Amino acid sequence: MTNVLAAAIIAVALLAAAHALVTTVRDRAMGLPHLIVLGVLEVLLVAQVVVGFVKIAGDEGPESPATFIGYMLGALLVPLAGAGWGVLERSRYGPGVIVVACLAVAVMVVRMRQIWDGTGV
Repeated sequence: MTNVLAAAIIAVALLAAAHALVTTVRDRAMGLPHLIVLGVLEVLLVAQVVVGFVKIAGDEGPESPATFIGYMLGALLVPLAGAGWGVLERSRYGPGVIVVACLAVAVMVVRMRQIWDGTGV
């Protein structure tokens, strides 16, 4: 896990959450810009999964990587689930789901960083 990639994921997730929150407050449905931002977030998470597995295979990372791998794969699924639910919910609560999904990803990445460093086992 790299600090730069983790910081980029957290920044994109928080910006996406803020954008979706503004849309929710304005009582608008989810649109294409939300899907684009979630796509960028998903690409960053896929890169994180690749880097994580490469480093774990190279004997880097946490002592017991099972929890880290669980968080890594779980974080990969959250934006997809949020996008699917957001598309299906055509009211203001669609972007609200994206807010929760993006905040969850940011928290999961922070937790993955703690597990990687050995400070949150």
